[in-house]
Amino acid sequence: MCGIAGIASERADPGHAIAAERMVAALAHRGPDSHGVEDLGPCVLANTRLAIVDLSERGRQPMCNEDGTVWIAYNGECYNAAELRPMLVQRGHQFRSSTDTEVVLHLYEEFGEECAGKLRGMFAFAIWDSRSRKLFLARDRLGIKPLYYRLGPGTAIFASEIKALLASELVPRKLDPAGIRAYLQLGHIPPPRTALQGVQPLAPGHIGIWQDGHFQTRAYWTLPVPGNGSSRATPAEISDSLREVLAESTRVQLMSDVPIALFLSGGIDSAVLGALMRNAGADQLTALTIGFEEKAFDESEASRQTAEALGIPHRVIRMSPSAMSGSLDHAIWAMDQPTVDGLNAYWISRAAAEAGFKVALSGQGGDELFGGYESLAWFDRFAGVADWLRPLPSRLGRGVFDHESLPFRWRKLSYLVGADDPFVAAQLAVRIMFLEGDTQQLLHPALAPARSEFEAKKSIAAWAQQTAGLSLQERIAYLDFPAHLEARLLRDGDAVSMAHSLEVRPLFLDHEVVELVMRLPMSLRRRKKQLLLEATRGSIPAAFYDELVSRPKQTFTFPFSQWLAASMRPVIDETFGRERLAAVGVLDPGGVARLWKRYLERPGAVGWSRLWCIFVLARWCELMGVGV
Repeated sequence: MCGIAGIASERADPGHAIAAERMVAALAHRGPDSHGVEDLGPCVLANTRLAIVDLSERGRQPMCNEDGTVWIAYNGECYNAAELRPMLVQRGHQFRSSTDTEVVLHLYEEFGEECAGKLRGMFAFAIWDSRSRKLFLARDRLGIKPLYYRLGPGTAIFASEIKALLASELVPRKLDPAGIRAYLQLGHIPPPRTALQGVQPLAPGHIGIWQDGHFQTRAYWTLPVPGNGSSRATPAEISDSLREVLAESTRVQLMSDVPIALFLSGGIDSAVLGALMRNAGADQLTALTIGFEEKAFDESEASRQTAEALGIPHRVIRMSPSAMSGSLDHAIWAMDQPTVDGLNAYWISRAAAEAGFKVALSGQGGDELFGGYESLAWFDRFAGVADWLRPLPSRLGRGVFDHESLPFRWRKLSYLVGADDPFVAAQLAVRIMFLEGDTQQLLHPALAPARSEFEAKKSIAAWAQQTAGLSLQERIAYLDFPAHLEARLLRDGDAVSMAHSLEVRPLFLDHEVVELVMRLPMSLRRRKKQLLLEATRGSIPAAFYDELVSRPKQTFTFPFSQWLAASMRPVIDETFGRERLAAVGVLDPGGVARLWKRYLERPGAVGWSRLWCIFVLARWCELMGVGV
């Protein structure tokens, strides 16, 4: 796992190598083992390396082919490298290392732009082909590994993180108004927006080609439409198929020359993951859990029982508000973009790194694939209500529900009245954090002008168009991938884990697992985790199985509802000070003060996540030195 960066231009520029050095320095946390910058004239490639497979100097990057005409900067893991390598050797390619980076390099030589579709894994890479003066970018199917770029006159600049783009001093430190409005409304920035003007991510499952000053992208893979597979298979046959693909996914993802950690909660996904890893022969395995003094949030006892049942050594890392407050700035810096999520992944990743691990496996994707979210039921109910209230004028909903005196959970219901699309309305009613009017009261006028677009609705409606013609449940299941998993969980998870030089592998998001499960009928996927449990029952100790299945689901979140107005109040008061907010120039000090006051008076009515959303934005802008 690594960090990559680079600049391509129509003609060589000596300043680009200097900029690349600054970029690679800003990515040092992603690869503390080595780094390199290669000035190839029209293109400069840079890499920081976290050595996991082939720890020798032969794995240093950027790396070139036999005659030095093709160069690569690579970030990720190719799980089928061992299968691809013999084929490439047979076709005459010569290898100097045992890295998957070199496999990808020669795969490009052999198959050109089709190489990305032959990879199994998580990756983002850049290849400079001097023979055609072409920059080739690629990103994995699910968007596990990040890649951002910005185009300029005759140039393209790219990096694993926005921090690196800023460090180049070639990207203006100007906020994207639409991206910031979307952040306040959703708690994260939905692709293709980012926090910065002109910067966007390469979409998951896409390649990008820059040549002669022109850039184009195209998809090499798309997320399968839910339920679009054969329904002739029996439940037993489906279980067998899922069991086989999960076992194979586990085997290939245990590929590592360093020990591996397991992120263990008290839930089903990570317990199944631990059982699969043990069955696959993982013998250098340690389970890690975050614990809290607040019992309602603490899963340490349940995770201890899971680890004991599976025979896995277990460590609990106790979290307190004082410990968190002391690392807040680093955590927000690690996020790379504003997000209300990510702190849980930040702390478990920090614990893994401090324990000496470079690799950890997580259960991310289990809820989206196997029906684990309680919110699915709310989407269903709200869509039905929105359909019923559709004939009414939308202004009636605003008149009845949109009052500051009402709890925010009631104010959100205004979107269900007179909705032109009940599905989009239901998504807004569940996901929205700040209504349109709230956004304009809280942001600088340059970021939220009076006639600005409703970014949250625009984003959700764009994704919803891809699911037209599907059933309501199929639409909900599909939208969870781009709207929640990709835009929020995976982006946040990579940023905060790599801030600690830790590679996190989400086992369930092997594309072969995703393709199998997504094509199954929703009648099988709606039963909470039953599909997963039936397929892996033989891997879980029989004496523990019934206890695991009967556990209530507990969301892995921090006790912010108890911390913000108490132990964390001094740091929030300081951040929300009028002079300090005015100096940042992004948020309206008066609007923030009113919201903070209402929260202190009625925390349940306002909601802690909305205050945290504002706090993160203010601190992130300060730390990154960005503004209007």
